[in-house]
Amino acid sequence: MTTTTLRIIGFTTWVVLISLLVAGLRNKQQQVASGSDESLKNYLLGKRNEVSVSVPKGSLRLHDPVFLQQRNGSWLQVGFVQSLALTSAKSGNTYSSAILNWHSSQIEATDCRFMLYRNRGRLEDVIATMLPPATRAKIQERLATTMKQHGEELSNAFVPLVQDSLKRSLPIIETELRLSVQRHRSEIEALGDRWNDEVVSQRLVPLARREIVPIVRKHGEPTAEEIGRELWDRASIWSFGWRAAYDGLPLVPRKDLVREEWTRFVEDEAVPVFEERMDDIVTSIQRIVADVAANPKVRKELTDVAIVIANDPEAQILVRQILKESLVDNQRLKDSWKEVWNSDQARKAFDLAGDKLEPVIRKIGDDLIGSRELGINPNFARVLRSQILGKDRQWIVAIPNHGEDPTQLPQLEISQEAMPYPIVYLANPENVQLAITDAKATITGEANRIKDADSVEANAK
Repeated sequence: MTTTTLRIIGFTTWVVLISLLVAGLRNKQQQVASGSDESLKNYLLGKRNEVSVSVPKGSLRLHDPVFLQQRNGSWLQVGFVQSLALTSAKSGNTYSSAILNWHSSQIEATDCRFMLYRNRGRLEDVIATMLPPATRAKIQERLATTMKQHGEELSNAFVPLVQDSLKRSLPIIETELRLSVQRHRSEIEALGDRWNDEVVSQRLVPLARREIVPIVRKHGEPTAEEIGRELWDRASIWSFGWRAAYDGLPLVPRKDLVREEWTRFVEDEAVPVFEERMDDIVTSIQRIVADVAANPKVRKELTDVAIVIANDPEAQILVRQILKESLVDNQRLKDSWKEVWNSDQARKAFDLAGDKLEPVIRKIGDDLIGSRELGINPNFARVLRSQILGKDRQWIVAIPNHGEDPTQLPQLEISQEAMPYPIVYLANPENVQLAITDAKATITGEANRIKDADSVEANAK
């Protein structure tokens, strides 16, 4: 590679960098002139203050930004974490105070309290960022309009498929569930024996003695006594007595007269009595059930028992295994669903859904990600920077605390609420295009000048 070529490459690189820097400074000067970037001007001019803030241990990192919301709702970076005070080295580095570099002329740092926000990359943080209330409302409106237009047509296409799937699935699941229960019969019986000892004998039986039996006596005993007296009045002691004596004699041809008399008594005397008093019996049972259900001690004990059984590790493992065998690993169920959803009817339904839903899905995609006309959605840019680049994970918001004692050391609080990163770092297309145009013109002019110089040198030789 000749010396001239190296000079061209080096010169071109510096021209491009200088052009981009000039374009950026030109934009910043316009912002400073309009008053929208006063803090940047103060920072460049050296108008900075340092303020000490009390922070929870291990909560901050160096260079975490500090933002302040303007009256018009926009956000402005007014500082950053300059240093951290180390307080303990035994169990790792922990901090109890920090120095904020403050370069805002709108408000003093001592007149603010500070709130730390974090984006931990969880799904709920992504949803909160990508779906603010306005976007959520717009998507819901789009879906509601689409379903109003095509909902009935889509239902007519998919409901028969769902019904067919359920109709085929239920017998298969029932059969496999029975087989799975049979395979685990010994484990179920072992759990039943253990629960009988630990739950029934130790908790439910004493509960019944303490709380349920008194309620049964209260509402059931009067009715039972009335029925008993009526049955006693109808019973014939003489009939039962001589038949019992006859059955007890030796060498008699029959010994079932008492049983016959008892059968007759039940059918002819006892059953009619119970039928006549059935309303009273039902009323007593209803009162018993109502009082038992309303008893706070019974309800609490049954709830505790249900929790104990539900949290039993062996029971959880057994239930998971049975459900896994019945649903997840059920090959017959999978084959049944494949047959339904791979049919010609299912393909026609999917084609119909694609035709009807594709326009609204594309619009929702534009709402979430952005479009060629409007550019990248700022919230999507926030998610990309956070999830892909690992940027903008935590920041501090300065909140004016009018009326509080300014002599006290400002405190840093950690917010439990989700908040999108205040500022979105997107390239300004106009500035980028201007810088590219200037760079192209400069490179072209310099290349022509070097070419002319080479030609003059060649002619001279």
